[in-house]
Amino acid sequence: MSLIGGLGNQMFQYAAGKALAEHHGVPLALDLSGFRNYALRSFLLDRLLVPEADASSAQAEIVPQPDKNFTRVKWKGRIDWLLGRAGLPKLAPSPHEYREPHFHYDAAFEALGPQTSLFGYFQSERYFGSITESLRGWFSPREPFGGAAADVLSRIEASRLPISVHVRRGDYLNPGTAEFHGILGEPYYSEALGRLEGEIGEGTELFVFSDDPAAAEQILSFVPKSRLVHVRGDPERPWEDIALMARCRHHIIANSSFSWWGAWLNGAQDKVVIAPRAWFAPNELRKVNTADLYPVGWILV
Repeated sequence: MSLIGGLGNQMFQYAAGKALAEHHGVPLALDLSGFRNYALRSFLLDRLLVPEADASSAQAEIVPQPDKNFTRVKWKGRIDWLLGRAGLPKLAPSPHEYREPHFHYDAAFEALGPQTSLFGYFQSERYFGSITESLRGWFSPREPFGGAAADVLSRIEASRLPISVHVRRGDYLNPGTAEFHGILGEPYYSEALGRLEGEIGEGTELFVFSDDPAAAEQILSFVPKSRLVHVRGDPERPWEDIALMARCRHHIIANSSFSWWGAWLNGAQDKVVIAPRAWFAPNELRKVNTADLYPVGWILV
């Protein structure tokens, strides 16, 4: 399983690979070669109870680590793109390599063999629904919360109706990235909160997670400050924010795999999750089918 991207993406990739490995009763090997020249993000699954990421575990010791798979497939993808532009056929796929063909769920995944190398993002619960409960355990933090996160957890546990709200900015504001992902503003959060309170009633306390606290305060200015708790998470410990989101009762997520997992890891059957229908910017959204991104029961606004 080749891994790349931030923590949320790594969790999607691992979950799909682990589900396939469990289906065949074989170990899962993690290919981390993509991080060697990737300055934006680092490998973080070792901060969770992921067995393959624990160097001290017997399972990790017996699983051979693939080498340079990610780089090879990346270059193969670029060559295929150039061949396509020239009207030429793509390179013949390897029988032991699977490249995710599109954003939505691919039923062909279920027929893959036990020795398959996986490449893609796999952003759908349908890839790993068979191991849901195990994943919720494996995706728990490996270490106790730091002091600041522990304080937030205490406040969440003391709250009558804690709601996680994620406001994503950061790299989404970079040129090119904004045109791809899109930026959610006050209209989304206002409608989302109204829809949530229509489902569960008022009296909520909003725990706000954001990589841009100033922007989050401005976007949520329609909410009385007495109802807001701005979580000042440690950017070097993002797994804590995901775990804290999961401890909230209900969720308003952003168009981000980060808060997707924060909501998904909450195992309550009666939780309410509000998610943005516009997961990408309009031009990009017309190219992809995002229907399989949302678990059954999540409310789209």
